[in-house]
Amino acid sequence: MARLLGFPYFSLTPTVPWLGPLGAVPLPTKWTIQFGEPILTDGYPPEAAEDPMLMFSKVLVQRRSVFF
Repeated sequence: MARLLGFPYFSLTPTVPWLGPLGAVPLPTKWTIQFGEPILTDGYPPEAAEDPMLMFSKVLVQRRSVFF
């Protein structure tokens, strides 16, 4: 659908047919930004900088859902 309309993306939800453009409005989510202790990186090899799960693994385990 996005390619046909020339958009970078197109939100398609079950409420779009009934609510029209209002049905494309996303649900609100709760964001939490936490500043913690500095992460010591001298114990990691240089290629570890390209591994996103190394940094996020602790935060992802603690998160209950995207809404809370």
